[in-house]
Amino acid sequence: DHSDAVLDCSFITATTAPAGGLDGQLKMFDLNTHSETVVGTHNDAITCVEWNSEVNLAVTGSWDKQVKLWDARARECVHTSEHPDRVYTMGQVDEILVVGTGGRRVLVWDIRNMKQEAQRKESALKFMTRCIRCFPNKQGYVLSSCEGRVAVEYLDPSPAVQSKKYAFKCHRIKDEGIETIYPVNTIA
Repeated sequence: DHSDAVLDCSFITATTAPAGGLDGQLKMFDLNTHSETVVGTHNDAITCVEWNSEVNLAVTGSWDKQVKLWDARARECVHTSEHPDRVYTMGQVDEILVVGTGGRRVLVWDIRNMKQEAQRKESALKFMTRCIRCFPNKQGYVLSSCEGRVAVEYLDPSPAVQSKKYAFKCHRIKDEGIETIYPVNTIA
């Protein structure tokens, strides 16, 4: 059990899940035996957890401005990358890891080589990024924000591909001339 709220988890198998939360601990849960193991800690809340089967590592992002890669079997951190601001969300597919931080920054990494980010961008959205999900074909990602908007971005920097990106408004209700805007907290 975490001592504070769990903010995110992922699944390795149907019965094995790494999870992190406000207590800053990454724990591995075996759902069959109801057992848990502390894999490691961040200096602040763990806001996002992913399992990357490409390298068989748990990936965590935290308010301590770090992304860490964890070998869950050895219970050790195998890599730490510093980020310019708090890490709010991550999305990944195969070797691609996309990290959303404070200051509307989006950093793209090749998880096999975390020494230098592959791309650094500013979000097309005007407010805090809430969620990032990568395209299954590795061509780009979708991000959402607390302002009720979603943006579709592409990784290829060529002008022809970048001209395809777009954003749209959603999660809005207009009643008697007053518009209520809801955040887009997650993307499937």
